[in-house]
Amino acid sequence: MKAVILNETGGPEKLTLAEVPAPQPKANEVIVRLKYAALNHVDVWLRSGNPAYPLTPGQIPGCDGAGVVESVGADAEGVSPGDPVLILPALSCGTCARCKRGQDNQCDKFEIFGTKRPGTYAEFTAVPDTNVVPVPEHFSLDKAAAFPLAYLTVWHMLFGRAQLTKGENVYVVGGGSGVGAAAIQLAKWKGARVFASTTDADKAARIKLLGAEVVVASATQDAAAWVMEKTSGEGADVVVEHVGPATWEASVKALGKYGRLVTCGATTGPTVNLDLRGLFSRNASISGSRMGTGKEFQELSRVMFSGAIAPAVDTVFPLEKAADAHRRFDERKHAGKILLQIS
Repeated sequence: MKAVILNETGGPEKLTLAEVPAPQPKANEVIVRLKYAALNHVDVWLRSGNPAYPLTPGQIPGCDGAGVVESVGADAEGVSPGDPVLILPALSCGTCARCKRGQDNQCDKFEIFGTKRPGTYAEFTAVPDTNVVPVPEHFSLDKAAAFPLAYLTVWHMLFGRAQLTKGENVYVVGGGSGVGAAAIQLAKWKGARVFASTTDADKAARIKLLGAEVVVASATQDAAAWVMEKTSGEGADVVVEHVGPATWEASVKALGKYGRLVTCGATTGPTVNLDLRGLFSRNASISGSRMGTGKEFQELSRVMFSGAIAPAVDTVFPLEKAADAHRRFDERKHAGKILLQIS
């Protein structure tokens, strides 16, 4: 089969189209003939050499994907050949104490699909039957590939961690990213007022179309002061943070009284400074957030499949142009998800 592989870390040029053996299903696995895959920061970290995701030469990247069931293992349940499915990218053991409590995103064996086992930048992939989700006939496979990782991450941030309610003010950092676009859409769906920032002024209009009330080019303005101005001095009830040091100070300052900052990433580095006075004086809180749980994915899927939200897709590249797709990602020119069309 055709697949994009990584033999060494580096820039987008390290992504190589190759012929590799097609996978054979283990007893509890499903072989999916992929139609689309989506890019995520995890793919870029794997490619660029982030120590959290050590690379094994020959690795096929890709967390998100959707396609059609090709074959099933002897013990696999829930789907049959020909069924349209998407891949749930969060892998857990299902048997430990955390999994049994519904906290499977904190399983000791938690793994993101495509970081250790072969991923979705390929014509076929092998997936545990617990990680394939049937897709309704009316729901297109490009949309199915676009939402799992980013939208599940944001669902957990907004509703699992921040407990967002209707009418609250939400400030989304990096509104053009996959997480940013998902945060705007899900917060708007919940009935919140959404404010977003971007470092690229040319993307502001596209980001606003996702549901943000106002978008600021944070590279040229004080984002925290801007949020305070737009909320009449109240500040943000919830801040969706996933960038790290480059935006952290403004994100914390944008919090209102009893504000909740939730962070799921550190794309500009792992270490930040924090003035504790600004935290306790406003009864504000900071929470970490790691992807989401299986139960939350079921809730998210019902919303997405209902048509209440259309996943934001920026650009679609053919599989053989995976390096170009990564270049667009690295340049931060996208507003929404970047997809690879495989077949």
